[in-house]
This record gives sequence, structure tokens and C-alpha cells, in this order.
Amino acid sequence: MCRTLQGVIFVLLFGAVLSSQQDSNKEQVPSTSGNPVSGKQLYASYCAMCHGADARGGGPFSTQLKVWPPDLTQIARKKQGVFPTLHIAEVIDGEFDRPSHGSREMPVWGPVFRSLAHGRKDSAQLRIDNLVKYIQSLQQK
Repeated sequence: MCRTLQGVIFVLLFGAVLSSQQDSNKEQVPSTSGNPVSGKQLYASYCAMCHGADARGGGPFSTQLKVWPPDLTQIARKKQGVFPTLHIAEVIDGEFDRPSHGSREMPVWGPVFRSLAHGRKDSAQLRIDNLVKYIQSLQQK
């Protein structure tokens, strides 16, 4: 099995294990913003493996990838100080394949978040929005 496929399978299995743990511990997950899952929690569960806990691209799984995960703290700086909210949401969701994003080694999280959703107050879009806001909060000036 090719290394990239193994990596994608690992990340998807890791996400499935974490999401099943979240579902079984749902009442134990505190939410400070009133949302079912905070952006920080989502980042730690789904993004930090590749992008690192500090969002700079050095997560424990990054060495297994063909393309080094980007430094998520520099997104706005690279866009002349403007954080591209919609683009980042689309990349996370994976609904629109963006060749400019590079390799599609990054898992498509939209379907995972949709499978976890439990109605209007816990939608996939809410999870994506929370994650985008968290990434936006990490931007270096």
C-alpha cells in the first residue's frame, strides 16, 4: 500500500476513534462558548496530528506526508493581513477541490463532521465555523 494512502487511512481512523470517544464522553466535554465542540477542541482532535499543537506544521504525523503541512499561523500574513475565512472553510470541508491548496493529502473533514452532527445546534457547518475561527485566532501579526 502506498505511503500516502497509509497516511490517509491512519488519519481517518484516528479521527474516527476520536469522534467515537467524543460521542461516548459527550456530556464530559465542557463548552465555554455554548457550542457543542470548540474550535480549539476540534483543532486538537483533527488538525494537530499534522499541523502541530502550535499550528506551525510540525505535528507528529507530518514526517509521513509528501508535502509538509503549512504553518497555519501565517495564513493572513501571506494574504496581506486578510484572513480568507471562506477559503479556509472550503479547504476544511473539502467540498471544493482547490488545486492551489496543493496535495489532497489533507483529509476531507466535512463528511466526518456531518456524520457527527446532532441537529441544528450541532451541525457540520458549526464545527467548521468554530475551527475556522480558532485558526483565525492563531494568526501572527
